[in-house]
Amino acid sequence: MLKRSAKWMAIAICMTPFVWVVFLFNCRPTVALHYSAEATDSLGYFLNDNHSITKRGLKPGESVKYPTAMFPEPDMWILLTFPFQSDDFLEITKPFSRIDVFIGPGAKIERTEVRHGFFARF
Repeated sequence: MLKRSAKWMAIAICMTPFVWVVFLFNCRPTVALHYSAEATDSLGYFLNDNHSITKRGLKPGESVKYPTAMFPEPDMWILLTFPFQSDDFLEITKPFSRIDVFIGPGAKIERTEVRHGFFARF
């Protein structure tokens, strides 16, 4: 019985760093993009997070989440643009927990919801 307990204790100790890394990865501030289901065309966008550029597309009704830096620098910034469909853009410069960006037909940003609570990230 003691050997079995020691075995599980060793496994728990070895898994602790892994669990901590997974926890930190999932607790980072998040930018969520929601594209309207009423849209008819796909949407191309660029998400520039402190010079790390993501170029992707969204289909009508699709949503996607992007985690950002857990401990952002004071001069952090994020820029969301739609270079081929619209002149709309969103610039984020302040710390946040989660930002939901709702994009309507024609690549127009309809509204944004900024949340600051820790549990809003999920």
